[in-house]
Amino acid sequence: MDDLHIGRRGVLRGVAAVAAGSVVAGALPGRAGAANGAAELVLHGGQVLVMDRRFTVAEAVAMRNGRVVHVGDDRSVRRFIGRRTEVINLRGRTVLPGINDSHLHGLRTGLSLPPYNVNVDLASIVDVAAVVGEAVAQAEPGAWVRGKGWDDAKFAEGRPPTRADLDAVAPNHPVALLDWSNHQLWVNSKALEIAGVTATTPAPPGGVIVKDPAGEPTGLLLETAMGLVNAHIPPFTEEEQADAIEKTIDVLLSLGITSYTEPGLGETARRLYADKAGNGSLRVRVTALANRADDTYPVSVDQVREILAAPPVRTDPRWFAMTGVKLRADGVPIASRTAWMREPYIGGGRGSLVTAGDTDEERAAELTAMIRLVHQAGLQVGTHATGDAAIDAVAAAYARCRTRHDRHRSRHYVIHGDFAWPETLRLLAWNGCGVSLNPNIKHLIADSQPAVVGAERAAYQTPYRSALRAGVTVTSASDAPNVSPDWRQGLETALLREGGSGAVSGPDERIGLRDALRTYTTAAAWQDNAENWKGTLRPGMAADVCVLDHRLLDDRGRLAMDPHDISAVPVAWTVVGGTVAYDASDAAPAATVAAGARPEHMCAHC
Repeated sequence: MDDLHIGRRGVLRGVAAVAAGSVVAGALPGRAGAANGAAELVLHGGQVLVMDRRFTVAEAVAMRNGRVVHVGDDRSVRRFIGRRTEVINLRGRTVLPGINDSHLHGLRTGLSLPPYNVNVDLASIVDVAAVVGEAVAQAEPGAWVRGKGWDDAKFAEGRPPTRADLDAVAPNHPVALLDWSNHQLWVNSKALEIAGVTATTPAPPGGVIVKDPAGEPTGLLLETAMGLVNAHIPPFTEEEQADAIEKTIDVLLSLGITSYTEPGLGETARRLYADKAGNGSLRVRVTALANRADDTYPVSVDQVREILAAPPVRTDPRWFAMTGVKLRADGVPIASRTAWMREPYIGGGRGSLVTAGDTDEERAAELTAMIRLVHQAGLQVGTHATGDAAIDAVAAAYARCRTRHDRHRSRHYVIHGDFAWPETLRLLAWNGCGVSLNPNIKHLIADSQPAVVGAERAAYQTPYRSALRAGVTVTSASDAPNVSPDWRQGLETALLREGGSGAVSGPDERIGLRDALRTYTTAAAWQDNAENWKGTLRPGMAADVCVLDHRLLDDRGRLAMDPHDISAVPVAWTVVGGTVAYDASDAAPAATVAAGARPEHMCAHC
């Protein structure tokens, strides 16, 4: 593959090429047009996957004013080359529409990286305690120590962590460590003391305060109970948050990602994004769902009203668009067992909805009322639901809200949808709804899931083929920073269904390359209600491009490599709005997934 990776300086053929490494700014149309109708940027000599319905494969693409102006063979593109056109010889590389991650926490991804959090993705509780002890030694007296990424399924001790493990190294500093999924918070005694959490503290609706046999808190807080401590942790400053977004964008551009959905923004984060979009510094396209001002997800109708009362964001929607509200139905089907399931987990328990109410019926009714309120406001609903019972409740609520005229307008969708069974998927399809699946998470937890939900349910989890057969619009998302935002690993997993061990989990749910690529391009644009201007490389569409440093298809249109090698294919260039925003030959090492944090186990709110 090294013979294909030729630096951008070696492939420019324009007489007066634009400055190397320039960053896209502003709305479509972009820069001033080249003279005499010539393109500003031409890519030729490669394999251009247009991603239209016919899965057209071209050789060249020309871009001007932030849009695609021509796609075709090398001969036909010549008429778009002028004296000021930047021309890149692809030398056989593959061009895709810019990758669109349909569920990625951009702000939290940046905040999960040093220096904002300690990486605690380690093999044992002892190792985590040692890292926390080092952080305490460098912290100001009484300062909070924050960390992310631990996974109790990996701990050598074979037991859940406790506050005592942290008390030994941090008796006077409050410590709060999020797990990889961000559904479990591990804290020490000092943190519990500051939060006033004792043996008699009631858990909030949808939350669990884990207690020992004597009834004392162990230091583990699940789901909404995390808020008991989180409310006392000093928030990141606006400057830190703005910097975190920049860190994330650097990582995403290095991966060929040009658009993402930011699910659940509070008022401050919305303003930060809007400011970046307004001054032309956002660099990627962001679709966002709103959240509460205190950055916690609503559990009641009154809290949804609070979200809807926030002032609207006014920016160019092609760069930053607030399209709806994110809701949460349940937790996650991992060791914490907080996803709401039809049948019990291995070892018992079914989880529950996290909305307000004392019974399943009351919580489901509250969820339906919350969804209806957003729907009636003319906004999109993205609802986190992982357990099959929770997905059933969400799909039923979407169906109750639909009218004959808005079936293809509202585009509500299920976030995660781990155990959406065929009959529920058909209901979603009938009501014009989508599902956003997470192949990177499937890869991460596939080996451990049989012990949590049993072999049959574990094999079905993340049901790509079933969803497509049902007619649902299926998108793929990383859910970064819970896992890496690397879509190449996700593509590989959609094709192979393999966990980290290499064992196959649910071969019947594998899908083909074309369908998998659509989940990252055209389907994701549909979710954004933007398929008329992005997601394909047809003339008139946004000039957003991901260039892979390899030929993806053979002469028969089949995958030209072992699918196990997809995750290792480098990204050579990323183009946003017709401007090269990332060039691997010019990029500094910092433009990769951050040093000091393993991309497989970064974490954030799902």
